[in-house]
Amino acid sequence: MKKNILVALLILLVTFPASFAEVAAKIECMDCMPYTPRIDVVFVIDSTGSMADEIRTVKTHLTQIIKDVEYGQPRPHLRVGVVAFRDHKTEENEYTYKKFQLTSNTGSALNFIRHIEARGGGDLPEAVADGLDVAINQMNWNDMTIDQNQEISPQLYPRTKKLIFLIGDAAPHGEGSSDQSFVQGCPKGHDYKQNIKDANKKGIRIYTISGSGIDSVGVRIFKEISGKTGGSYKHLNYVRRDVEEYYAEDGFTEEEVVEHATEAKEDSDYDATTNSILTNTLGVFTKSAMKAEAQEIGVTYGEDDTTNNDDWLDTNDITGGVIAETKDKEHLRESLYGFFKRIFDKISFWN
Repeated sequence: MKKNILVALLILLVTFPASFAEVAAKIECMDCMPYTPRIDVVFVIDSTGSMADEIRTVKTHLTQIIKDVEYGQPRPHLRVGVVAFRDHKTEENEYTYKKFQLTSNTGSALNFIRHIEARGGGDLPEAVADGLDVAINQMNWNDMTIDQNQEISPQLYPRTKKLIFLIGDAAPHGEGSSDQSFVQGCPKGHDYKQNIKDANKKGIRIYTISGSGIDSVGVRIFKEISGKTGGSYKHLNYVRRDVEEYYAEDGFTEEEVVEHATEAKEDSDYDATTNSILTNTLGVFTKSAMKAEAQEIGVTYGEDDTTNNDDWLDTNDITGGVIAETKDKEHLRESLYGFFKRIFDKISFWN
């Protein structure tokens, strides 16, 4: 019986040499077609008057966040988009929302953010559902996959990571907040529950971040939005800091410290008597979440980029070095040589 099984395996290898060689060549050619992880991220920002310090954090820290996320192996291709929202007329006369499409030119996205001013508002509910609808349904999301290798190992080349960071301190209209404007809901018919359905349909994960002014209704809804789309919720912590010391300790150059401090002193939360501003944990949370998402698609950072010493990772015993090695253990498990190794391990006489 054992002899028959061994003969059958040998016949398969002899009968289909061209097919096996073709498969091996495609896997080996992964080195000539390097995998590029792709991340699309849209910041949906409440730009009413109470959001000055949160918007300032995005303005001053986004460049560094992007650099830190891109400083992985392999380097992810990152695109950034922005939606700024306020409210409907008559609550807000300047705009309901403004958008900037996803682009790999992060400098232009940052320039758009720099021109967002925290103004207006005054009541609790805002056009949250409108901002999310624009981000989910009106942005140029990238659904690209690397088709060349899908038949070999599709899990190595997942769809683009699509992320939204919703940053605000108010619930959407019509959800029970104490304010009486638009108590029946969004005048345009947008609904956060539909936002959730649309996001899940398009594979978009939403992280929600709330400021200090949010009420219990807003917290409940922000948690629901993130929880039902696979993201997470963060309520920001705040500390008042000396403005120059804050930027210096965050690693900005002397020139950048002067620039950011000068701008910060124009914001409503600046206290001249203590030369201080409100600082928050928005930047830390955003960077951590984006790095975690990148790691899900094979990007490694610093201490995570370690060599695997598992005995069975030495595939030369099986392939004779014909098939190229891969550094990622999870990817290796699903490759051709990992597949054969598991089969051989199951055959008792092989040992």
